[in-house]
Amino acid sequence: MRTRIKICGIKSVETALQAAYAGADAFGLVFHKPSIRNISIDQAAQITRQKPLFIDSVVVMVNPTRDFVRLILDQVKPDYLQFHGEETAEFCRSFGAPYIRSVRVREPITLSSIQDKYHDASALLVDAYRGDHYGGTGDIFNWEMVKFDCTIPVILAGGLNNKNINDAIRRVRPYGVDVSTGVETEGDKDPDKIQRFCKEVWGAK
Repeated sequence: MRTRIKICGIKSVETALQAAYAGADAFGLVFHKPSIRNISIDQAAQITRQKPLFIDSVVVMVNPTRDFVRLILDQVKPDYLQFHGEETAEFCRSFGAPYIRSVRVREPITLSSIQDKYHDASALLVDAYRGDHYGGTGDIFNWEMVKFDCTIPVILAGGLNNKNINDAIRRVRPYGVDVSTGVETEGDKDPDKIQRFCKEVWGAK
């Protein structure tokens, strides 16, 4: 089975199309004001309206209010919600929408114990921990700290790029990989890096 690819931190229709044509399976739209990749609801809605067939949109949020999530579902209409903060399982599932639960790694963890709480999640996304920085840091974490023993899909994130993605896939064997900083140049998505990243994923053994 091939490894799926999510390009996170998309800020324009043009970049979403570049990701799709490069072969990505999904793209992430970030709603977190401290992030340089934060976008407005209007921007996100424009992107999801014009996304190509067979690529999924994922809205990434950090400790949102219920009203904000409902607004996102109503106006952006994403394929998946991604909760990247301290949201409870009850909160995540309360909207009746497919969701991805992020897990930030700062100590040894067992994913089956996370799955016990978030058993209805579409996937668990495993990312690096860096204080109050929620994703997109470009930091890698020690994959040996995680016991990948859950039965739902695992998406590997955290400091991935064209140089380490082959090793990451070989060692972790994730269902999918998530990249943001690793396909950027001076803070902007780089079409050439996106394309090279996708090719590296496809060629990983």
